[in-house]
Amino acid sequence: MKYIENIVINSPVLSPEYMFSSSYEDWIDVEQDKTYYTEETFLPKIMIEIGIVKSINEVRRNKPDLLMNLDKPNYIEIKWGKRKLFILVGEKE
Repeated sequence: MKYIENIVINSPVLSPEYMFSSSYEDWIDVEQDKTYYTEETFLPKIMIEIGIVKSINEVRRNKPDLLMNLDKPNYIEIKWGKRKLFILVGEKE
């Protein structure tokens, strides 16, 4: 499984290119490959999809504050162990 760092949920107001990279070249060369697009809004399920955790119970035991639905436009950064996730949430179409 490839390394995922950036997550885009639904259709964000701002392009992921502007949020996750410093230039167009940076987006193409580095960040685009580390970006995951999904319609799922429940954060633990997204973490399972990209392979960070094995179950929702693992999130519930270790970081219960991450049991959240991301259904409103937002930008958040979370940390799980040594991994950081940058999450851009948009409106559902």
